[in-house]
Amino acid sequence: PLAALCALANNVIEIRSDAFKLCTNLRRPFGERVENIGTWQDAMEVMGVVAVMVNLALLGMGGSVQRMFPGMTVTERIILIVVLEHLVLGIKFAVAYAIPDIPEWVENEIAKVEFKRREALKVIQ
Repeated sequence: PLAALCALANNVIEIRSDAFKLCTNLRRPFGERVENIGTWQDAMEVMGVVAVMVNLALLGMGGSVQRMFPGMTVTERIILIVVLEHLVLGIKFAVAYAIPDIPEWVENEIAKVEFKRREALKVIQ
């Protein structure tokens, strides 16, 4: 019982000291204003494409396609998967192209702020 009590006291002290070190020594860095998320945008887009390919491959190789089309060979199933994959990726890229990166109302607000900034500079000069 004494060893367990010592271990408990040690763990409590260690947890508290670690928490203190995390709160005092490690601080969140100050944020920087950047244009976009950079490389992470490309990583997310690649992940979206890979997700479509993997999910369609799982659906195509699963038993549901065999039950829906009992006479289909493995080659025909692979061709079906590839065609569906191209179709879904085409839809994905079309939607990504159709939806603007910056909504119109945000562009309007940015234009208003820029206009007010220019007008304030004219008054100062």
